[in-house]
Amino acid sequence: MRLIRHNMIKIFKEDFERSLPVGASAHDEVFEAVYPAIEAALNNYYDMLLGEPGAQRVESTDESEPLKYYFKMLVCVDAFLSVFRQLDLVLTSTGFGIVSNDTISPASKQRVDALEGLLRTALCRARAMVVQQLRSEEWGVTEQAQNFVRHIYTEHYFFFTQGIQSRSYKDWEAMQRAISEAEEQLRVRFSDEQIDDVLKAYRCKDKKNMIEYGGFVQLARDFVDLWAADGDGALHSALFRRMERLVEGCPETFCIYPTTTAYSSAHMLTFSNKKESSAFLFNG
Repeated sequence: MRLIRHNMIKIFKEDFERSLPVGASAHDEVFEAVYPAIEAALNNYYDMLLGEPGAQRVESTDESEPLKYYFKMLVCVDAFLSVFRQLDLVLTSTGFGIVSNDTISPASKQRVDALEGLLRTALCRARAMVVQQLRSEEWGVTEQAQNFVRHIYTEHYFFFTQGIQSRSYKDWEAMQRAISEAEEQLRVRFSDEQIDDVLKAYRCKDKKNMIEYGGFVQLARDFVDLWAADGDGALHSALFRRMERLVEGCPETFCIYPTTTAYSSAHMLTFSNKKESSAFLFNG
């Protein structure tokens, strides 16, 4: 169901140019050409990402705050990506071009492709920042939060926390398989229920639980990186054994885990036949 709001934020030409330096133009025609896509992207993100709690946060936030700044950037970049190949790398009232001998000529495919790569990376970074800023008790329990924070290894961690500025959207796409496979192994070992509780604490920015879960979260992210490099060899690493010791040794923190089938499986004792046993187990 579409979220209907009367005080939806507005995006102006200045927001567009601030979000996309390549979109700076003295001509209003360029912004006007892109504006229908901006409106569509704005409505889409209100429904898909913000929900009611997120919308209230964005609308009540000052223009200078990161949440509103990056949300507007996210909308503008997304909108521009949807139409820029129809515009024809300098953006003027007559379209894209490159300056050559005081004239505007069409940009090469290589330049346009390079611009698209930069825009898609900017989109990832803006989305990561918006989600990071939205984390709260109210937004964290929404369907939107669950859809945008599916894994402990987050987009924000990938682009901003590790300090590698050269990462691109292609690098992020290449990590998706490792993220899914590695975190599935964590769910098998420590249970869906326990991992879901860690994710809930992260989405809700639960300070108390995140202090307790913080060590596990970092180890889980390190495990994903190790999985990306070494595949299932990560299961035999000192890092994985350290995670096991942490969870097994802190039942007061990981209090859900002991109630799960994953715990039972990990602690299943091998039955041995003894004289005093009431029954005997035969193999074969």
